[in-house]
Amino acid sequence: MPGLTPSWSVAEAHADIGLPAAPGRFRFARRLLGRILWPVLRHQVQVNRALLAELDAVRARLDSDELRLARVDGDLAHHSSVLVRHEEPLDRHEFLLTHLERATGDLIRQIDLVQDKVDLGQRQALARYHDGVGRLRAALDELELRLDDLESALPGVREAAVEAASGIASQAVSTGLAAVTDDVLAVRAGIDDAIAAASEAARSAALEALDGAATHRDAWRAALDDVWLRMGQLDLFLTQVRRSFPDVPAPAELAGVPSGFASLEAVFAEAFRGPEPVVRERVRLYLDDLADAGGPVLDVGSGRGELLDVLAAGGVPAYGVELNAEHAASCRARGLDVRVEDARAHLLGVPAASLGAVTAIQVVEHLGVDELIELVELSARAIRPGGLILLETQNPENLVVGASSFYLDPTHRRPLPPPLLAFLVGARGFTDVEVRRLERAEQAQGLERPKPDEPWAETVGAVVDAVNVHLFAPADYVVVGHRP
Repeated sequence: MPGLTPSWSVAEAHADIGLPAAPGRFRFARRLLGRILWPVLRHQVQVNRALLAELDAVRARLDSDELRLARVDGDLAHHSSVLVRHEEPLDRHEFLLTHLERATGDLIRQIDLVQDKVDLGQRQALARYHDGVGRLRAALDELELRLDDLESALPGVREAAVEAASGIASQAVSTGLAAVTDDVLAVRAGIDDAIAAASEAARSAALEALDGAATHRDAWRAALDDVWLRMGQLDLFLTQVRRSFPDVPAPAELAGVPSGFASLEAVFAEAFRGPEPVVRERVRLYLDDLADAGGPVLDVGSGRGELLDVLAAGGVPAYGVELNAEHAASCRARGLDVRVEDARAHLLGVPAASLGAVTAIQVVEHLGVDELIELVELSARAIRPGGLILLETQNPENLVVGASSFYLDPTHRRPLPPPLLAFLVGARGFTDVEVRRLERAEQAQGLERPKPDEPWAETVGAVVDAVNVHLFAPADYVVVGHRP
């Protein structure tokens, strides 16, 4: 094993005499003197050889440690790369856990609210029940009182009739039988009338009491039926909540949980993107591209449904997928076919070569790069030969867009320069990829170049051209690719 320095080689060469003989004059004499002193230096030679052997062993261990350190360094580099690769999934999992905690807190609050409503419903049901029973009991008590009054009145009528008959009989004895006959008939008629009147009064009172009791009974039964219906609905709802609450939501379900911004999305679109009639006129230019698609058009992220309105008016079969349930419900109310579904899951379930076109208006800027590439791949599988893909997004070549207005929407990921989006579409199987920068009538037209005869016309004109290119470029562009 070679030494580390020249002195090491000299020590190895002269280890047998114990002393290295340096070159120069009297070298032979020095070597002769060393041999004469050999008996004295023998022990030193053995020590020197042991030291050399030990140094060789140390050097071998150092070489082994160096190799081990190299392997450890390689392992550390590998683990560092693994950690870097897992950093993004860990961040995503942390984000999902945050959503899970938020969703769990919301669900607990909703359960508390439902429990409060159940308690209130139970109290209201018991109050209605007791109120109905009380009214029914009062009606029955009133009916019983009227029947008692009728029963107590009948003996009085009978006694009055007997008393009148006795008076008539006494009068008959004194005045003669002929006159009495007419009076008896009159009294009998009076008694019959009195009995008929009393019976009618009793019957009327009884019917009135029964009608009141029936009314109270029907009201009580209706209130009780309503209580049981509400209790059944609340019990079914709580059963469904109890069944779903212990399960941990899947990531796909967490992705569908509305964020705080989702509730403001409709107002935000109205304020910053424009009213529906304005956006409808903007997307009308795509009707010519999609009219001959040869199959249904899938509008990914259909939003408020402006493009679907244009296609429906033009007789082009189309439908959309949208995660915002409010937007989807509004579109369905207008007769549009919009489904609350994730675009990736929907495209995976679409038969191959069954669509005429896939469109995404102001959608791709919300996706990560991998998600965007997967969307293009799945669209290429689902679109028939001759169909097309149409992706519209904001144009960061306009510096105002790239530096400011793009970030008005907090759900935007990153601006996509036109060459990048065109490359991704072409790299996933589409041909004749075209980038169209969209000139809007409402957009500023830029600065005017100076006239040729004005001072510094050429220099100032070049500056004006640069400003117009970077500040007044079209704010939006669309990439169109065709399926071969």
